[in-house]
Amino acid sequence: MKIRNYNSSSSAEVNVIPLLDVVFSILAFFMLLTAGLSEPPNIGVDLPQSTRNPPQSNNSLQSDMLVITLDATNAIRIERQVLQRPELEQRIKLHLVQYPQGLIVLNAEDKSVSYQQVINFLEYLRRVAGDRVAIATSKSR
Repeated sequence: MKIRNYNSSSSAEVNVIPLLDVVFSILAFFMLLTAGLSEPPNIGVDLPQSTRNPPQSNNSLQSDMLVITLDATNAIRIERQVLQRPELEQRIKLHLVQYPQGLIVLNAEDKSVSYQQVINFLEYLRRVAGDRVAIATSKSR
């Protein structure tokens, strides 16, 4: 009969590294899951309040606007009439004399117009009309 010696020098080891790998994997999973389920916070934007008179009617606003359309070939149109830059400059100055609070509106809805063309043309309009320049936007489809 064999007698066991309980005072042996060999002890059992517990390897903690695989356990930590599993725990951190589970933690990362739940962190990503909760980040995906939570709604992103709204950005607080304080919009300025107008102290001026109530907005004018739509018709009077549109008469104050000179809408300039830019297409992909750099053709400049006002009411379907193609203009060159010197003619356009005269029309803008005349419009601003008639309507001192009027706007020069750039319409570049054609999808083939590059952003660089729009920026370059806006720069030109700012040189001619100063701070009376706006951009026309539309809802995306």
